Amino acid sequence: MKIRVKKEFDGHSFVAFCENVPNVYVQAPDKETLTLRLNKALALLKHNTSVRNQPFPFGEEKPLFNVRIRFDSLSTEKLVELFKKYNYHVEYEDQDSVILMNSSYPFNRVHLPQTKRLSPVIVRRIFGAENTIYLGSRQNLKLRRSVP
Repeated sequence: MKIRVKKEFDGHSFVAFCENVPNVYVQAPDKETLTLRLNKALALLKHNTSVRNQPFPFGEEKPLFNVRIRFDSLSTEKLVELFKKYNYHVEYEDQDSVILMNSSYPFNRVHLPQTKRLSPVIVRRIFGAENTIYLGSRQNLKLRRSVP
């Protein structure tokens, strides 16, 4: 199966996610680094699932939480704390990535970039557009702008 990747620019960072591999998000300052990080994220996910004899996840992506969130800036560290409240734990972590796994549903994993400022695009994909209120400056934010 072919992996469909969508790339966007939020005014600060380039963001990529896979439309048919759920919950894989990467963020980078430029397109080249973004591609490298996406390849690494997919390789990590493939490795972690094969170690547990689980199939590589395919399927349509949908929001993970039905929780409203208001934020101006959100770090990966803060988001990991929130995930832990919903029965997730850190399965893998390095300087670029964090993979979280749901303790109740071990097939449910989330790959996040390690950053002090997560892109609002990623936050909206995790919580759903209807549950996300971004309090930052709209002048600097360009949501839903596609990047080739």
